[in-house]
Amino acid sequence: MLQFHIAVCDDEPFAAASISGAADRELLRLGAEARIESFGDVAGLAARVQEEGFDLILLDIEMPQVNGLEFARALRSAGNKTEIVFVSNSEDRVFESLPLRPLAFVRKSHFTEDMAQAIQAFVRSWKSLKTDRVVTLKMAHAMGTFSVDDIIYVEARRRDKILHMVNGRTEVVIVTLEELGEKLAPVGFCRVHKGFLVNFAHVSQLSSKGIVMDNGESIPISRGTIKEVKLAYMDFLSNKNAVVM
Repeated sequence: MLQFHIAVCDDEPFAAASISGAADRELLRLGAEARIESFGDVAGLAARVQEEGFDLILLDIEMPQVNGLEFARALRSAGNKTEIVFVSNSEDRVFESLPLRPLAFVRKSHFTEDMAQAIQAFVRSWKSLKTDRVVTLKMAHAMGTFSVDDIIYVEARRRDKILHMVNGRTEVVIVTLEELGEKLAPVGFCRVHKGFLVNFAHVSQLSSKGIVMDNGESIPISRGTIKEVKLAYMDFLSNKNAVVM
């Protein structure tokens, strides 16, 4: 099942809850699911964006202090390419939003219909962009094709290489960790220990003591590679979602 990380930003709690619920229902209907975080202002969203990447931001326009258009402008100026869907009562601002390259504009007056279409467009866009994010590997009796986004980390156990997946399953593949590391490095994987290759997209904590993945498992870091791993992780975060406001 496709899994996404989505931010909802609206200063009205009821509106934020409605947006989150509608997005979640449409994704489930499309065979996907999401971890959705809600924010009451762009300051909170901006702080979170610096910590972790989002696949989609559902963003109100009319908000106090910094409005949604200003925030989106800051994202794009920083090179951030996260998909944005504006959700607003201000239908007259749709043309003002176009230079910011939003995926869609949801009118609150046509909320149900527009939201469904926006989420469908997001899933279509994601699938078209992610077709190259698969890896085909030799298994004991067949060839297996895996989405790299579904791999949390790879563990070496003697000859076996174990893929730990987001659905909780494991898959055994026949390949060296060196070969797999070279193949997956361009999509955000890093060799952090002689026996482990991690997907930075699934890292929740990183320190000199080790790495905590978003499934709660802890991965050791080789003492000699701590600095290199931290720099690689910061580079990954910067390329994915860095913005300062």
